[in-house]
Amino acid sequence: MINNFIIKNWKTIFNIQVVIFVAFAILTFIYYWDKPAHTYFNRSFDTSNLQAVFSLLMTYLFVFFIAMAFIYPILFLIQILSLRKEKENKKTMKLLILFVLYILSIISVFALYTINNAQAIKALNH
Repeated sequence: MINNFIIKNWKTIFNIQVVIFVAFAILTFIYYWDKPAHTYFNRSFDTSNLQAVFSLLMTYLFVFFIAMAFIYPILFLIQILSLRKEKENKKTMKLLILFVLYILSIISVFALYTINNAQAIKALNH
């Protein structure tokens, strides 16, 4: 049942995964270089400016992608097993692209984690 769903909707599933991973990587890159917004990361929403809203969004994405880092390998393995009968090189290449994007999202999670630790160290020094 799951195999048929994955094979039938492969393009849609692939596109959704690519958009999610790429959007997270781009948002992380933007946020990583937005130093003033780091003060709001993983804090309660008490100020309503653009940087606080962006930090709140990145905090939620950080939590979501920490969970995704543990769950996605299982989903990826299910996709590989479902498509193993398909001998198309395009699908193999797309699975490789998804794996690279997954690794990029793990790097993004660690980048956000270092922001959180840097803020904790800065707060202790003040």
